[in-house]
Amino acid sequence: MPDFSIGLDEDLMASEPKLEETGTGQVVTYEINPDAVWSDGTPITADDFNFVWRLQRSSDPADGGCGSLLGTTGFDLIESVEGSDEGRTVTVTFGSPFPDWKQLFTLFPAHLLDQGDDAANCESTTAGWPIADGIPEDISGGPWQLKAENIDVGQQVITLTPNPQWYGEGPLLDGLIYQTIGDETSVVVAAVQAGDVQLVQPQPQLDLVGQIQDLEPNVTSEITFGLSFEHFDMNTANVHLAKPEVRQALGLALNRPELVASTVGAFDDRAQVLNNRFYVNNQPEYADTAPAEYNAQDIEGAIALLEGVGYTIGPDGVATHPQDGPLALKMSTTQNNPLREQTIDLASAQVAEAGFAIEKFLDPDIFEGPDSPTSLEARGFEIALFAWVSSPYVSGNVSLYETGGGQNYAGVTNAEVDDLLGQLAVEVDPDTAAQLANDADTILWEELATIPLYQKPDFTAWSSEYEGIVPNATNAGPLWNSDSYSLVQ
Repeated sequence: MPDFSIGLDEDLMASEPKLEETGTGQVVTYEINPDAVWSDGTPITADDFNFVWRLQRSSDPADGGCGSLLGTTGFDLIESVEGSDEGRTVTVTFGSPFPDWKQLFTLFPAHLLDQGDDAANCESTTAGWPIADGIPEDISGGPWQLKAENIDVGQQVITLTPNPQWYGEGPLLDGLIYQTIGDETSVVVAAVQAGDVQLVQPQPQLDLVGQIQDLEPNVTSEITFGLSFEHFDMNTANVHLAKPEVRQALGLALNRPELVASTVGAFDDRAQVLNNRFYVNNQPEYADTAPAEYNAQDIEGAIALLEGVGYTIGPDGVATHPQDGPLALKMSTTQNNPLREQTIDLASAQVAEAGFAIEKFLDPDIFEGPDSPTSLEARGFEIALFAWVSSPYVSGNVSLYETGGGQNYAGVTNAEVDDLLGQLAVEVDPDTAAQLANDADTILWEELATIPLYQKPDFTAWSSEYEGIVPNATNAGPLWNSDSYSLVQ
């Protein structure tokens, strides 16, 4: 929900799920709405829950798991998923407590996708579905449906239409058209002003925010600070960044307050430095876990760390190691994002004072799969600037920082962090869970393979001819309640 709270899917569920704690684990019982069906008329049943569990319960192929999974948190604690009452009652038995059980079970249609073999299921879901081909059988379990005939890859346009088998209320509009227009200020502003698009959520830039706000009252806009945050990931497989002292030196050489003030702070004075990887500034569990030395730039301290592991500053101002060579690093980020480009430009100038030579790389493949050599998943980067889009479930961070985690792109390996994350995943007391997360974050500041920058602002603008639009700065996104959008009467 927009306030970071968790809401029940009252269309799919007939009642609030029941949680029963057992001696060593827990049992959750779901009652599915008897009217709930997929868009082809097939009932949504316990088979769909069971299929999703089997897909995500393990990343170990030797155990029937799927090696390409980014994370198995929660599903790996489930012992069984059973159906009764013709599949409308689902009983999920956990071998250990899992406090974030409400985040589980985004359903897939088992009757279309389950091939009855774990290896085959892993292969097909890993391959995914090319956008041009659409979704198998145009299947949908929600208010909207994406049909293959409504996908235009060349124009980068897809159109959602109401699901004729939808069993809930809405949608109130005849369709939703997604069109890629990029984040270029002039393009976005012109499209909004002309009415070519009625809702946008571009990367906020100073000029863009100001020009959109100038379109009031015909256009409504809002800046919200949500659960995503910008950060640097440093690849610990790199010959330089494998040394903790080099990572720590980069942290000392950065001036994060200046980065924030010169970027997001330029259009919203609520922006502030983020000093936590598990919680953002406006969450009640947030604690400033950063050592004081990383709150201000310390060039002398950075140089001292580098010199301590054998680097010397040359006449060109670049630090050089006798075996590993110049401290020249490529900093990757997404394309078509001026704010991130500005961040890299500022950061590069800051750390250059300590002997770092940074090259900016706008990587079109940064979020591609492991077969793309420069992607995050392939760990083909050196330093990467991007955002984690989080959720209210703190256990979702486990795969980001545990040893071997599917999203641990920096390659963090710390036994103490692993132990704390293991406890975090099964801790049912919220206060204790927050303490475990903040303790783990304190250790991650020592590792310094990742450096948080700021809680990311979301900028949403929409035509004032529409109502029911409520910006949502969580990972649910601005269309979380799109079935409630309507024209102002």
